[in-house]
Amino acid sequence: ENWPNEVGQGAKGTSGVISTVQQADGTIGYADASQAGDLGTVAVKVGDDYVPFSAEAAAKVVDASPLDDSAKGDNRVVVKLDHNTTEKGAYPIVLVSYDVACPAYKDANTAKFVKSWLTYVTSDEGQQTAASAAGSAPMSNTLRQKVVKSIDAIKTK
Repeated sequence: ENWPNEVGQGAKGTSGVISTVQQADGTIGYADASQAGDLGTVAVKVGDDYVPFSAEAAAKVVDASPLDDSAKGDNRVVVKLDHNTTEKGAYPIVLVSYDVACPAYKDANTAKFVKSWLTYVTSDEGQQTAASAAGSAPMSNTLRQKVVKSIDAIKTK
């Protein structure tokens, strides 16, 4: 998707954005935390305060955001990010990554593998591994409980 005007310069992918931002002073771009490296980040005004980026502040906006009721199907957990939040300490410029799985599998071994993988990814260990490797914000226990319920519902046809 292109910026809706002729001002500025586009770049392809996160690495392209970072390369472009590094080429000149005063540039602005968006990159996920795992790729931002030593680039500066912006503190965003939320309510009366300016909130700097941190994994905790990113997780806080996810927790303060409702689930998206328009997501069709049982056991779907889709967050409707509230980018206009006034939640103290929340950083509203985040993305949520999703794993998508079928609700049922013909093969019992496939269902077992998918459930095992998703159980690990959402576990404390899986969340900490992702945070270390990718700079992601671990999901809260509240969100995790909803995701675990969805994982538990996966079955064999």
